[in-house]
Amino acid sequence: MVNIENINETGTQTPVETPRSGPLGLWDRLVGPSASVTEQALVLAFGVVFTGVVFFYARTKALDWTVIQQLLVAFLALDIAGGIVANTTTSGVEWWHRPSQRRRDHFAFVALHIYPFALALVFETVSWAEGALVYGYLLGSAVMILLSPRHLRRPVAMLFTAVGILLALVGVSFGPGLEWFVPFLYLKLLGGHLAAE
Repeated sequence: MVNIENINETGTQTPVETPRSGPLGLWDRLVGPSASVTEQALVLAFGVVFTGVVFFYARTKALDWTVIQQLLVAFLALDIAGGIVANTTTSGVEWWHRPSQRRRDHFAFVALHIYPFALALVFETVSWAEGALVYGYLLGSAVMILLSPRHLRRPVAMLFTAVGILLALVGVSFGPGLEWFVPFLYLKLLGGHLAAE
């Protein structure tokens, strides 16, 4: 079903598909209703493979995570890794940046990612202060990106992504097995979701 209009690069309106109903509609809302089989496969493959790598690493390092910790890490790894790909596909960009989406919608999407606090809740290696720093940087960066002129949004987003990755490398430590979390979170949301022009 097509009933949403989108302005393409040539300035003409192109239809944007609407999500299907039921459980498949939820998937459509994540990857974009027009996602090709290849795009969907990339999203799923990277999410699943990356999650497997995280757990393989945790096992080789004998991290001894609780069931709750394992469930949280599985969800976060799948969501964030898959989201890095989903937010940068053509269909994902068309869906998440359709004309009805405003700055406040993009900010709300970013703000919903309270993942640093979820990690602080269940991992002793993640402090609440570090969680607040990571989340605060995420929200502050989102504001700066969203306030940038549209034609500068991508370079500004990449600037804040790069600085955020540096912050992750030298400013915070979420502990063994979670080293990927902050850089990947910033790649998904700042360099991916908010970078679309």
